[in-house]
Amino acid sequence: MAAEPKRGILKRLRDYPRSLAGRLTLVLSLGMAISALLALQASDALRSHVFRKEQTEAALKSAVDIAHRYERQPGSTEAVLSDGLVLGAHRADANWRMTAPDAQFSRLLTERLGHPAQVMPLSNVECFSRFARYPHAAGMNTNPLPDCWFIQYAQRPGAQRRFVVDLWPDRSLHHPAVGPPYFELIIIAGALLGLLAASLATAPLRRMERAARAFSLVGDFEPIPVTGPSEVRAAITTLNLAQERVREGLRERTQILASVTHDLQTPLTRLRLRLEQVEDEDLRDRLVADLQITQQMVRDGLDLARSSELREPWSVIDIDSILSSMAEDAAEFGHRVAFTQGCAIQARVKPNALARVLGNLVDNALKYGGSADLSCRIDRENADLLITVADRGPGLPDAELVLAFQPFRRLSSSKGNGSGIGLAIAQAQAATFGAMLTLHNREDGGLLAEIRLPASAVFT
Repeated sequence: MAAEPKRGILKRLRDYPRSLAGRLTLVLSLGMAISALLALQASDALRSHVFRKEQTEAALKSAVDIAHRYERQPGSTEAVLSDGLVLGAHRADANWRMTAPDAQFSRLLTERLGHPAQVMPLSNVECFSRFARYPHAAGMNTNPLPDCWFIQYAQRPGAQRRFVVDLWPDRSLHHPAVGPPYFELIIIAGALLGLLAASLATAPLRRMERAARAFSLVGDFEPIPVTGPSEVRAAITTLNLAQERVREGLRERTQILASVTHDLQTPLTRLRLRLEQVEDEDLRDRLVADLQITQQMVRDGLDLARSSELREPWSVIDIDSILSSMAEDAAEFGHRVAFTQGCAIQARVKPNALARVLGNLVDNALKYGGSADLSCRIDRENADLLITVADRGPGLPDAELVLAFQPFRRLSSSKGNGSGIGLAIAQAQAATFGAMLTLHNREDGGLLAEIRLPASAVFT
């Protein structure tokens, strides 16, 4: 029993990606996660661009400041740069050569100084080579050194200036924009939001699906509440209108048949009176019998039309009680009807419709098998309620089991003058409370009629 719910859960999980909710969840979760990642990447790229722009401007200001100091006090400026007394600038190594100047930076500095200038970015290790001379203590991090620019310009012919400016970088730019645990959190948050959005979006569709299924199985028309987005409200309104029109069509059909049946009673009665005047007694009896069959077929046709129009209220009843009382009532009239197995179950049905179904099935069992056994049980696979009526008759060929529910169809095992719509009426009555009626041949002989009620209508 524990494996059955597990199989049901696995089936729902397997079918979920093929559903509208599953596809919305997938699209929304992936879309939100990808959008978040792209937004973070774009934000990181913009931040890096803004920082580089601001850093370049600051380096230009430092270079112009040192150049102006050289113009005012060249000797003292050279001395303080050599001694490292200026924060953010120091003397350039005499061995350095301007091998790969930055064209844009050089152009900007040339414009501000008014002298031809060249600027070349340097690596941290090359710029601060003196740090490499000393051994590092354990745990000492030498990576966060400033960014450096080697600057060279000619203040005047024969007076070339060389120095270095440095600025502290934003080391966070070198870290990935998204990493553990943020990447996982984005994926999880996207999936949860996708599930929520898909559930909210498909909730009106699920209401419509349940209402349409109930109408197709039971025939009861209950308008769906018109809520949700405008498109969903329009669809619900259309579905409600379609259901109402179907109901009106069924009511109109039943009224027409009832009117025809009523109108036929008068000529059939006159015909019966005239047939009584036939002098040939044998012919009169045959004609009257044919007339009776005609009248019965008209009444049965009306019963069949009305069987799907039952407006009986729902009730929760004890199944064992209705089966045992039906067996007792039949036994009082000398019929061999037995209640063989109970289930201690209550179910939500239409009592009169269920009684009509059981009555027709018991009549068939007595007619073709001479006896009827009533029982009920719970289906282990899906928790449906199964009510069965079994007989010991000849059964039916497999090809006729489905045909038995077609109205006015005479089967190979038919006997007597019945109209052949008893099972059709029983099937229509069962549908009014959401049940399904099927026939099966028993292994040890006879026919088994099975009424299957869905688990949603069962109360233990």
